[in-house]
Amino acid sequence: MQTNTKETKPQFYTAGLLLALTLLMAIRLLPMLKAPISAYGYDFGFYLSAAKTAAWHFKDLGQSLWGGYNSPWFVLANLIHLPASVSLVGSYFFMAVFSGWSIYYLMLGYDKLTGIFAVSLVALSQIQMESYFMFLWKNAMALPFLFLGFTLLENAVNETNNKNQTLPEQQKSDKSSISSLTGFGFLRKKNWWGFASSSLLILLLHRTTAIIYFLTLGLYLIWAQIKSKSYKTLIAIILGACLLLAACYLLFPIKSIISNLINNNNYYVSTGLFLQGQDLFSLWWPTAFLALAGLIIYLKRKQQPLLPIFTGLCLVWLAFKLPFYRRILIYLDLAVICFAAYFLGQINYARKGMKIALCIIFIFLIYRQVTFILAKTPLIYQPEIAEIQNFNQPPGFLLAVSADDAPWLLAYSKNQRLGAPGLLEDPHTYNEWQDFWQGQNQRQFLSYYPRPLYFYERSWRLPQVGTALCLIPISPNFFQMDYKCLEKTSQ
Repeated sequence: MQTNTKETKPQFYTAGLLLALTLLMAIRLLPMLKAPISAYGYDFGFYLSAAKTAAWHFKDLGQSLWGGYNSPWFVLANLIHLPASVSLVGSYFFMAVFSGWSIYYLMLGYDKLTGIFAVSLVALSQIQMESYFMFLWKNAMALPFLFLGFTLLENAVNETNNKNQTLPEQQKSDKSSISSLTGFGFLRKKNWWGFASSSLLILLLHRTTAIIYFLTLGLYLIWAQIKSKSYKTLIAIILGACLLLAACYLLFPIKSIISNLINNNNYYVSTGLFLQGQDLFSLWWPTAFLALAGLIIYLKRKQQPLLPIFTGLCLVWLAFKLPFYRRILIYLDLAVICFAAYFLGQINYARKGMKIALCIIFIFLIYRQVTFILAKTPLIYQPEIAEIQNFNQPPGFLLAVSADDAPWLLAYSKNQRLGAPGLLEDPHTYNEWQDFWQGQNQRQFLSYYPRPLYFYERSWRLPQVGTALCLIPISPNFFQMDYKCLEKTSQ
């Protein structure tokens, strides 16, 4: 990396970094004015259930690769008897802040002010905030290590290239100041170990992040060999990669994973269901224009190619609508933030007009973000959570008539088997559910479930025919099936 250190006191940058991180924390805590962050994200219930039941098992540790909600972190938290809700929500908030720091650490190599701008833009990104609202826990856990891995790789490459060279005095000073400010200067001697550790953590934490990360590294490695004209090494690397993929294909369930991702007809899997129907330009335009200018300067100055490769890969993924392509917006947005921060870091703020323009930009971004956050509504409210927690009927089968309610029952109900359309213990096809919702074949439909059978109807209620007429109210959203009534109405 090249540095462009400003003639400013170190205390200014320290204060700026603390202010940017404080802004990031404040923005992530703002939704709590309405409800806990766990009430906004559909995936929360699945993760909480996984955190409660996590055990030391190889299959659980590898779920980041072949799917599932479990994680090595849940296993560790259980071993130290950390409450599931604390380990889940606490780690989610911490890693959201750590993501800001990891981008700061990456962009610090170009300029201290650039790093501070990067953290601030992460805090004010609506796309990153939407990701936070959705409680994409695995994504949040892996993202910091993606940028930390990029940074350590660049540091390791620079360290290797400079090993037998005498650095100019100014460059030595710049690198020393970077190390002292981050507090991670000791990593410079062990960059390769740090890079390998970050890569392993990504592999264990999140599949999508791992795919993007290792594809970026592969393209970077190919670029490096082409640039150095090491064609024999390039061929050896390609052959080695093919052999590794073949071995993984034979030893692990890679075939089924790839087939499931590419051929899956499930709309949720094919798109990723992220910012569906949203006008992306309206979300992106403030930073997109800054990023475009930053990218032009970045390429003109021939900076490290890792960020452009990462950006290009995300764009190709989106253009060809590869599996989960809308979730790739999260990664592309972070690339946009990096280039926008790079541009802002190149401006000479000694001019009063530049300072005023910068203030206007950030005031506008803060207003947009706060408005965006306050417009969000929780998916469930505290009285509804309390109702589920207080459901203490004899053990039986609890059936949600809408899939929207499944995660909350999974998170908060006790001593009940659970079912919902397409989720949990669901023995029915979508067409059978369609008939049931319309009042057809309901008696046969319900015969698959054990007794007592309870219904949960919060998001949607059955029409007042057939089964609905035989439901005995227990609480506002809970009902018990009266089979004597069902027999009479079915005759």
